[in-house]
Formats: sequence, structure tokens, C-alpha cells
Amino acid sequence: MTLFLGVDLGTSSLKIILGTETGELLGSTSRPFAISSPQAGYSEQDPDEWRQAFEQAMLDLIILFPEVAEASLILGFSGQMHSLVLIDQAGNVLRPAILWNDSRTSAEVQQLREVFGDHLLSIEKNIPLEGFTLPKILWVQKHQPEIWAQTWKLMLPKDYLVYYLTGQVYTEASDAAGTIMFDIEKQCWDEELLQQLAISLEQCPDIQPSTKIIGEMNAEIKQRLGLKGKVQLVMGGADNACGAFGNLTDSQTQGLISVGTSGVVLTYETEKSKKDLGKYHYFNSVIADQNYKMGVTLAAGYSLDWFKKFLAPEESFTAFTRLAEDSPIGSQGVTFLPYLFGERSPYFTPNLSGALLGLRAHHTRSDIVRGVMEGIAFSLRNVYENMGIQSATSFKVFRITGGVVKNPFWLQLFADVFQTKMEVLSFDEGPAYGAMLCAVAGKNDTQLMATWQAANQVKMIYRSNAEQAGAYQEAYERFKKLSDQQASAY
Repeated sequence: MTLFLGVDLGTSSLKIILGTETGELLGSTSRPFAISSPQAGYSEQDPDEWRQAFEQAMLDLIILFPEVAEASLILGFSGQMHSLVLIDQAGNVLRPAILWNDSRTSAEVQQLREVFGDHLLSIEKNIPLEGFTLPKILWVQKHQPEIWAQTWKLMLPKDYLVYYLTGQVYTEASDAAGTIMFDIEKQCWDEELLQQLAISLEQCPDIQPSTKIIGEMNAEIKQRLGLKGKVQLVMGGADNACGAFGNLTDSQTQGLISVGTSGVVLTYETEKSKKDLGKYHYFNSVIADQNYKMGVTLAAGYSLDWFKKFLAPEESFTAFTRLAEDSPIGSQGVTFLPYLFGERSPYFTPNLSGALLGLRAHHTRSDIVRGVMEGIAFSLRNVYENMGIQSATSFKVFRITGGVVKNPFWLQLFADVFQTKMEVLSFDEGPAYGAMLCAVAGKNDTQLMATWQAANQVKMIYRSNAEQAGAYQEAYERFKKLSDQQASAY
């Protein structure tokens, strides 16, 4: 018997899900870890906490499902993109990992734009941003040269976990693409760029396919966890690439919307013309020769959580969001701009700020709550319409995932704002599910893969209501105008 595990190394926790050869999802475990912010704009983590979280979550899984200890296992991995881990020749971590949401690298981003902007857009297919890996490397070179001098390998978070478990230093295309020093079309490190920036090719991990078995778990770790069967690993992919792999079955007609702390709109590339590059992220997927476009709203679900802390800290989240149903479409003129962390897509500036506009004396809590929920959906539609796609109705259906799936009202709001169908799937396990499918694919069994793809059925469909969609259009245009006005100041 072979069991399949999907391991997702997120920003605040590590999650493991467990599946069988018959397409049954047995359960999951998770363990949290902390983010450190030693000064303004800094966001770091200790990779040792990732290792501890993995081992603790595995031990929890074995307690829940004792068969894990005896079975053959294949593990697939997903993880937070862009974050930088540096190790020395002995495998020691040289400094805390600099995370994707760290914003200390504005000077390095400006340098890259001025000197390498055209090159990055041509080869890496992206513009430099504070979140990406390359500016973090330049920051370490400048501010911690003694650390850089000791650096044997640089890697991404999930790749560090694979290194810890196998001793192998690998990555794969979907995570490598997010470093912005990876040739998207040739699927190799950009040696010309590396040379100009004093980064040696030897410091970069070797590239492996996302679904190829790359090694077995270290015997000492297996013994510590009490695992008796063969334990093999596949690389998996970046979190959003795994999210797409786990949710989308038709690259031509389906898009993905994820609403968690941040919000993501993702579509697979459907044509070879790459118009409007720079207005969205363009990365390799975990599927061979399949790329995707992606846009990000940094404070999506976070905005709603943030407002709840002020307006109703003791109220349940269900009761709080139900208030929105007492306000009409358009929130009686209240418009929320969710730029609490600045913004990624489509404005790409850390200088934007959140705003609650149009407030009058007659407005209620319901108007504000609905305004926030609408603003998040409007922001993601704005992201989508700047992804080189002609209109918000280009894709016939979106698969939607994240905390939003618990809220039918919000799901219908999304369907009306995007003016298309929204589907909710049976398994809403996020990137961990895509990572597990990478492990399944590592078995090279087409029937097994078909069994798993068929297992994740559509559970609920939300269709756009033409009358409501028309009413939302006016509110969306107001949102877009106000957002553009603020962005034009920068």
C-alpha cells in the first residue's frame, strides 16, 4: 500500500494532508510557527521552526492514522514563494529566512529597474518587486557581505525542507521562476544575469521536474519519526502553482481565485502572445511546458479580519459578515480600497494606502462591512482585467478557494462582480492538495492520477445574476476610478 502526503509550508503554519491509492482524502494535521519583525519592513522566519513543525505534524499524523508508519509513502511539497534561505557548505542556515512579504529592498528594486529592467522583462517575464527573491540577495550582498561570502547554496522554503529530509539541493521551475533570475522559456537559471550580479551558478539549486521522485528520506529522520516503509519525495511546486494544479482541470476555460490573507487570480496561459507583460506575474507551472499568469491583492481576507477587530472583536465571523446582507449592492456609496500593505497588482507600489471613502452620517455597520467585502472582490476583478485578458468574462468559470468558500453570500457576490460562474470543489485543502497530486503523479500511473482528479468534484456552483451584475458594475467603476486616482499620485 502506498499513501500520498501533501506538505504545504505556508507563511504561518505547515500543513500535511494524507490520501490513499483509491482517491480518498483521509485527513490532515498542521503546526504553526512565528514571523519575526525585528524592525519596520522586516519579515523573517527561522527555518529550524519549519523542520520542527514538519516533524511534529508528521508525528501527529501517525497518531491519527497509524497505518502511515508501516506504509510506503510519497511526499510532495508546496511552499511560500520568493522567501530566501542561505546555507553554508556544512548545511547550516546562515541567517533567518527573508520572507516574501519583507519590504526592506526598495533600493535594490530601484537598481534592478534602472539597470536590468528590460532584461528582466524579456527573460524573466516580470518586473522587479520587493517581494521577489533576487532583491533580497542583493540586499544581503550589500548589507551582510560576510554572510554572502559564506553562502554555499541559496534556496526557497520548500526546497530547504526537501534538503533537510534528503540532503539534496534541488528546486523546480515554478519556484525558481519567482526568484526573477530564471529564464522562463528555457527553464534554466539566467547565467548572464547571475554573472553580472556576482551570483555563481553553483550557488543555485539544480532544477528538477515537479513530479519526479528525487530521493528518499534520510534514514535517521525516518527512524526518529517511526517510519518503517519506503519514504520517497517529489519536489512539488510553489504554493499558487500547486493551488492551480489541485483545482483546475481545463486550462482553456477555468481560472482560479483564492481568497485568504492575500487574494490571487490565476489563469493558465492560453496563447503564446505575452502582451502586457509587467502588469501581472508570469511564471512556470508544475505542469511541463505550461505557464500561468497571476495577479495578487496583498490584503484580501486580511482586510476583513482587520476591520472586524475594530468593529466587532467579540462577534463571531459568521455573524459579522452576515451584516453585509442588510446593505444594498454598492453599500450606499461606501467604497473600500484594500491597500493596507500598499499593493501588488495592478499598481505595483508600496505607497498605496487603504481607504474607506464616501462615508456619510446615514451609513451603518452593515454598509461598511459590505463595502469591505465588495472592495476585496472589486480589487481582484481589477487585477484580472490587467492580466492581458480583454474582459472579466473571458473565462467561462472560476474555481474559487480559501476562506471565502465558507460564505455563500460572498461567493454569490464574486460571481456577480466577475459576471461569470464560480465553482466550489469538494476538497478545499489549498496548495497542500496540489502538492499531494504532485506526489501521486510521481507514481507514473495514469489511472491513479485520473482517480484522484475525478475525486475532487464540484460541490457548489454560483451563477451570475444579470440584474445584480449590472448594479455591481456601477460600484466597480467607482472603485476603479478612486484606485486609479490614488495610484496616479505615485
